[in-house]
Amino acid sequence: MEICNGDLCLGSSRRKCPEPVGYRIRSNAPIWGALWPKPGERELEVAHRCVAVSLAAKSRTEPGAAIQVIHVDSGQVVFQKPTEPPRELPAAA
Repeated sequence: MEICNGDLCLGSSRRKCPEPVGYRIRSNAPIWGALWPKPGERELEVAHRCVAVSLAAKSRTEPGAAIQVIHVDSGQVVFQKPTEPPRELPAAA
């Protein structure tokens, strides 16, 4: 099993990691979350797919807005977190 740690591949005969392919996390509304490095930003570029999908899955945005992970070279959406419906307040008794 290969584990890339920065620029070294551990557990492999190769010493260098393959060139990372870029991914973009984006939303049409500000994104935030415990792991999100730039709260309030709408886009972030990430080198590795697993990191991009993890960040997107653990992040939040405004109700009605989706978060997508896009492969930069092909433009393909590789992950989409569905929109969250607006929360309804409980009715006053």
